[in-house]
Amino acid sequence: MDSLTQFVLGGSVALAVAPEKNAKIALVGGLIATLPDLDIFFNYGNDLLNTVNHRGWTHSLIYLSLISPFIGWVGFRLVGLFGYFRWFLIAWMALLTHTLLDSFTIFGTSLFLPLSDMRVMTGSIFIIDPVYTVPLLFSIILALSGKEVFWRIKNFNTWALVFSHLYLLLSFSIQQALVPEGKAFATPTPFNIIKWRVVEINDKTISEYFVDIFGNKGEKVVVLNNQILAKEFKEVLDKYQNFTNGFFNVEVIDDKMILVDLRMGGIEKSVFRFVIAELVNDQWLKVKPYRIMSVLNINQIYGVKSNKDLPS
Repeated sequence: MDSLTQFVLGGSVALAVAPEKNAKIALVGGLIATLPDLDIFFNYGNDLLNTVNHRGWTHSLIYLSLISPFIGWVGFRLVGLFGYFRWFLIAWMALLTHTLLDSFTIFGTSLFLPLSDMRVMTGSIFIIDPVYTVPLLFSIILALSGKEVFWRIKNFNTWALVFSHLYLLLSFSIQQALVPEGKAFATPTPFNIIKWRVVEINDKTISEYFVDIFGNKGEKVVVLNNQILAKEFKEVLDKYQNFTNGFFNVEVIDDKMILVDLRMGGIEKSVFRFVIAELVNDQWLKVKPYRIMSVLNINQIYGVKSNKDLPS
């Protein structure tokens, strides 16, 4: 999820755990919750590795549990107000709720490193969803407004946490009703859980369509499944296979072989596209992977046909 959401979730969790309810606790809890995303500043050598390693070991439930006692000790020493055990619980819950929430997005999260590098990608909520975030944000604003104001509505933080996570459960329930059998996923379009994008992979084709919770289904778009084109680049392919849970395709454009992430954007224009080889003298040569940026418009994001696409 986005950094604001992770901050307000961590702050709300800290307020729920701490016996003291004040702005300092909310701020420290929010800051702790943002720590796993510092991995965006790590350089693993190229664009592809930087992407596939995001939400890696810094999001592992095991590693975060191991570091939580130290983070809790820092909070206890610097802030005080109550005992070390509460600070440990704040650190542990703020960090773990961060990575668990991330696993509900389509990007995927390595929850079980070092035991397994499997990425969990439920994909039932968009990375930014105001319905989930706003109640938690308002709870933090109340805490920052002053202790007296916050205590006057002291149960608001609890109700905010309950509401946001009932909404998360609702999104997951809707997804399970929409996703077809087989190799497929359904993920909501940006900022809502009303309209969903569905992608299915078969041996020869990959298809995509949009559907809303009322059963209105858009036209299906079908492209060839070209995954086999990159079979000779096994090392890179294995990493991308694991990163995307197999939801990728391969394009050849201007003598460049491009790995395409099917999970974000669209099957015809993905957000994440990486050049892994170039054609030289009729032979594919491996290159240092680099990302090609894609510009998406509102029609592509929500599956709405533009006027130029409509029959005259």
